[in-house]
Amino acid sequence: MRLSHPTAPYQGIPPQDVFFVASDRFVQLGVGYVVPSLNREMYPEQPLEIYVHIDAQPSARDLLLGALLGRAEQIRAQYPGMPGRIYTELAATNWEMLNFYNRNGFANADAQEEHVMPVPPGAAQTPMGCQFASAPLGSIQEQSAFLQRLNAYRMTPIGIDFLTLQMQQPYFMALGFYRGGQPLAEMMLTGAVPESSALVMIYTRQEYRRRGIARSLILSAAQLLRERGAQQIVTQVYSRSQAQLGLVKSFGATRRRIITILPSIDIK
Repeated sequence: MRLSHPTAPYQGIPPQDVFFVASDRFVQLGVGYVVPSLNREMYPEQPLEIYVHIDAQPSARDLLLGALLGRAEQIRAQYPGMPGRIYTELAATNWEMLNFYNRNGFANADAQEEHVMPVPPGAAQTPMGCQFASAPLGSIQEQSAFLQRLNAYRMTPIGIDFLTLQMQQPYFMALGFYRGGQPLAEMMLTGAVPESSALVMIYTRQEYRRRGIARSLILSAAQLLRERGAQQIVTQVYSRSQAQLGLVKSFGATRRRIITILPSIDIK
């Protein structure tokens, strides 16, 4: 089998981070690539994230994985001493690829889970000197700025098309706590029916964490949800994030299903 790089970016990924594999007769057998990123907000204790992806025939997967791990080591060398992980993301039912990564040293240490919690009762307390308000979304510039703030705290970005679609839903809300026009925390909720609302995203700026601000923002939104007849909130969290799990469990959330599994190798 033969490995090669594309001559131009592949799906926006630099050629040196992409590997094609072909048979000795030049029959294409698959592709693999790596996508490095620094996620200091979501996982500050392990900010270096190197995502690997393989889409190939079984006979070519080991060769591709070896090439991707070699490239990951080169990327890792650019950040000496920075902890992180090499990971991929798979459907929870993709047992074939889960077994492939597990036998190659990846551990199933993280998963994207769907949790359901009742709309919490009780009143919220707005942080001192702050205003509870809707996020400004009146222009494309404001929408892009809102997404940029949300995406800084996510592993997978929310696109403008998704936001536009959700803004058309009857129970869409973008809310936050603001001080001097600057957000301390923001959230996006959406829904097509009054009984259930989806919490798409919530974040608190790092310097304001551990003060109960995210909890207060959820309680503030809950008052509006109860007025609309909502009975439950559905949201997605990563099992590796103790902050996310702790927040939703404090409201009585229970796991409904595992959406994806993220096998990984820690970088120390």
